[in-house]
Amino acid sequence: MYESTLSDGAGSAVSTVPKQNNVTTMDGDRPLLAFFIPDLSVGGAEQVAITIANGLVTRGYDIDLLLSRASGELRSELSEQVSIVELPPSKTPVVGVAAHLPFLATYLNKRKPAALFPHLEHPSIVSLAINRFLSADTAVIPTQHSVFGHDVEATPKDQIVRRIVPRLYPASDQIISVSEGVADSLVDRTPVDRSDISVLHNPVDVEQIRGRARQPVEHEWVENDERDVVLFVGRHARQKNLDGWVHAFEKVVNRNPNARAVIAGKGPCRAQVQTTVEQLGLSDVVSLPGFVDNPYRYMTKSDVFLLSSQYEGLPTVLIECLAVGCPVVSTDCPSGPREILSDGEHGTLVPIDDTDGLANAVCDTLADPPDSDRLRSRADDFSPKPVFDEYERFLEKHVFTA
Repeated sequence: MYESTLSDGAGSAVSTVPKQNNVTTMDGDRPLLAFFIPDLSVGGAEQVAITIANGLVTRGYDIDLLLSRASGELRSELSEQVSIVELPPSKTPVVGVAAHLPFLATYLNKRKPAALFPHLEHPSIVSLAINRFLSADTAVIPTQHSVFGHDVEATPKDQIVRRIVPRLYPASDQIISVSEGVADSLVDRTPVDRSDISVLHNPVDVEQIRGRARQPVEHEWVENDERDVVLFVGRHARQKNLDGWVHAFEKVVNRNPNARAVIAGKGPCRAQVQTTVEQLGLSDVVSLPGFVDNPYRYMTKSDVFLLSSQYEGLPTVLIECLAVGCPVVSTDCPSGPREILSDGEHGTLVPIDDTDGLANAVCDTLADPPDSDRLRSRADDFSPKPVFDEYERFLEKHVFTA
């Protein structure tokens, strides 16, 4: 893995990134592609960006990954063939990724990638803003990971970004949406035309997940087949409604004293989750292990995965659960769960904020689990080959022949 930190606008650090591999198509050398995300901390968008970068590298593309901070728990998952470019300043507590405008301009002028794929809205509007002032041929193609306008925990800075998105997103060369629901939200709330949005599902390495799921972990309940384990893995944020999750589990354990809950992950709401567990007297039956290195073992050994989100985009965690045959109960939130679970064919969908419905669905699933082979087969639809085939068709249509 190569790392480069950009200097100021007059610097030349960008030029030291390795040369392209000169993979050829009918049109000659295949150009460089760049991805832009703040860091590699635990999160769905971050995991997707890594998976896509790694996958396209294996297909012969040269990939630069632009980061505000070259750090995070997921960094070890990035392929050694992906070149990291850190955009200074490394700490941007006030203005965030907007501080990178001059350095991003330097990068685009020197490296001239064929396309820049910013992930998340902050990097996307910065990329689109700088592209308006450059004469570069780089196509800017944001990836929208969640439904637009549903952020229940938007900071003042987020709210400003949300006002800018409708102004800048129409300037995109194309927009990638991770689900049909996400695409619909952009059409409904911005001036973007539906023809300018391509739906490309998140690729999930199901075979790697299944391999890691066979490795034991140090957790008493997970490795105890006598317990009925209800699982959550993800960011502890208001979006996930983990307070409702805990209240639903209280109803489950009241009906099934053998049930145990594992709420893995971290985030800004972790302390509140712990407080709710303690207030409901559930400390003996709920475990909060924090970030776990191998969530797939937790999934394969759990009896049901419960997602209580207020909104999503295309929650990869549901696909990961299906990949190892773990049954799923999810809120029917916008958007993604209904698409992944095939309108409820591969998991139970419950209305948002219905804790009784979630508890009933979990109990029903524990009593009568679905066929695990059918769940695994559904996950195969999101495996890398078909998804990256779609990505390559997208690149040929919107980047290389544009």
